[in-house]
Amino acid sequence: MDSFIVYHRYSENSLLVTIDIDTDVQEYRSYITRLINDQYGHRVVLNQGFNSVLILWREESVNQTLINEVKLLLKGITPSPMRVINKWKLPVYYDCLSADIRAVSKYTNLEVDEIIRLHQQIVYSVHFMGFLPGFPYLKGLSKELTIPRKAIPSQAVEMGSVAIAAGICGIYPQNSPGGWYVLGNCPVPLFNREREQPFLLSIHDQVEFYTIDKSTFKYLKQNSSHLDINQFIHG
Repeated sequence: MDSFIVYHRYSENSLLVTIDIDTDVQEYRSYITRLINDQYGHRVVLNQGFNSVLILWREESVNQTLINEVKLLLKGITPSPMRVINKWKLPVYYDCLSADIRAVSKYTNLEVDEIIRLHQQIVYSVHFMGFLPGFPYLKGLSKELTIPRKAIPSQAVEMGSVAIAAGICGIYPQNSPGGWYVLGNCPVPLFNREREQPFLLSIHDQVEFYTIDKSTFKYLKQNSSHLDINQFIHG
C-alpha cells in the first residue's frame, strides 16, 4: 500500500518523504505527519509541502538505519478518516497607514476599512505549508482582495506579518524578504522550536482573524514566548 511513498535523504539531518499519487494527497500527507510526530515528537521538526513531508532531526544524522525505521513506521499505511482539525482565531493589528495596505487600496479601489472587513469575514483553510518553516498558505481569500505579487519584493518583512498575494493569504513565521502585500501583524508565534510541535498550524486547520489595537498588540508581542496558544483555538 505504501509503494507510492518515495524517500530521499535531503540533507545530513533531514529526510524528504514524497507522496507520488494524484488523488487524496492532503489526506495521506496529514496522516504521515501525524504518524511521524507521534513517533518522534520533540526530536524532529516537520514541514509539509504540497505533496511531501520534510522531516528534520534536531540532533541526529540521517543514515540508512533511520530511513529504514521511517519506512517501517509508514509501511502499509492507509489514511485515517479521523483527524483533528483545529479552528484558530488569531489577533491582527492592521496598520491602516502602511504603504502596503494603501497599495492594496489603490489596486482594488477599496477603502482600507473595507479591506480589513473583507479580510476578516473569511474562514480560511490551511492549504499547505512551505516557503519558510511554519508558513501557511491560506485559501479562501475574497476575490475582491486579489492582487498580484509585488514586482519588486520587499527586502525585509517582519515576523508575524499577515500578507496577501495572488488570491492567497499567508503569515510570515520569521523575518524574511517577501513579495506579498502586508495588511497587518499577528503577535502569536507560528513557529517555536521549544514547543513539542513547533508549527502552530497544520494542513486543513481553519483560521479566522480579528482586530486588536496597538497596545494589545505590543503586550502580546512582548509576551509571545509565554502565550498559551490554546486560547486561540475555538470550536
